[in-house]
Amino acid sequence: MKTILVFSDSHGASFNMSNVIKKYPEAECVIHLGDGAEDTKYLSLPVTTGLLAVRGNCDMFSDEPREIKVNMCGLDFLICHGDAYGVKYGAERYESYAKRSGCDIALFGHTHTPYKNEIKTEDKTVYVFDPGSISRPFLSRPSYGVIKIDGKTVTLEHKTV
Repeated sequence: MKTILVFSDSHGASFNMSNVIKKYPEAECVIHLGDGAEDTKYLSLPVTTGLLAVRGNCDMFSDEPREIKVNMCGLDFLICHGDAYGVKYGAERYESYAKRSGCDIALFGHTHTPYKNEIKTEDKTVYVFDPGSISRPFLSRPSYGVIKIDGKTVTLEHKTV
């Protein structure tokens, strides 16, 4: 089983991310979905843990890409911040893009609110996931995501700090 940690919207506060990473030494990868992409520079990751980050609307001086398409654990990931798709007003536009892209898992942030959806297509399920904000949540406690992949079985969970 593979474990991936997903963070978004840390906005200059890496403390919560660091504490979460310590709880998951088995994590294969840490993904940051923007608005604090630079915060990943302050994380102490195990040498076996990869790191992916995208630039958010508040990451004006970041060199990170706006969007990443990558294959991990045999699944195609679409990773972005979400602001370009108007996700604060609903995830429909991003979900439509995710379906057209052919990805298996589509990750976004920007809303500061946890979100999860499974979209059934003719040949597969597209998992759409926003972990919420690890430092400035709108509705509850700071949150993050844990993705577990066992073959083609995908589990997405929201966790709070």
